[in-house]
Parts: sequence; structure tokens; C-alpha cells
Amino acid sequence: MRALPSDRALAAVGNDLPRLPIVEVVWRDSTSSSDWSLLAEARKETLLEVRTVGRLIRCDRRIVAVVQTTNNNGKVNQNWMIPRSWVVKITELRPRRRK
Repeated sequence: MRALPSDRALAAVGNDLPRLPIVEVVWRDSTSSSDWSLLAEARKETLLEVRTVGRLIRCDRRIVAVVQTTNNNGKVNQNWMIPRSWVVKITELRPRRRK
């Protein structure tokens, strides 16, 4: 598998959004509860492992960032800034080849 581009390479892409890789980021997210429960039950709560898919816009030692929505004017929406220490795995996704 090919290595992900450096943060410097991602920044050099500028607004050419199609050049940014599409990735799946598997990460552990915090959880919370607003129900009344016994202390022993609350201690059993765990982190959630979640998946986020989008165009990789930043990847450095502190943050992995993806955007999920782009438009043809070079604007982005649904920005996910994920702390690098929460990331389990990053996989670059490739489109299927047409037969």
C-alpha cells in the first residue's frame, strides 16, 4: 500500500480538490451519557470506534483532518479535525476500475 502524502504535499494541492486522496479514518471517539445510572454501570462505559470517510486535507503528528463535502467552487463543508492520538488506522480508498 502506498504511503499517505505528507501534510506539506496536501497543502501544496491548494484548491484542486480532486487531487486530495479519499480516505477512511478509523478512530476512537469519546462518549457520554445523560441517563441516571449506578456508578458501577458508568465505569463500564467505553469509547466508540468510528469510521469517517472524506478527502484528506491535513495529516500531521497532531491532527488528521478530512472534509466530507466539496463543491465545484473549491469550498468544503463537514470538516472533521481528529486528534492523531485517537486515530487507529487510515486507509486510502480508490475507485473501482470499470470493466
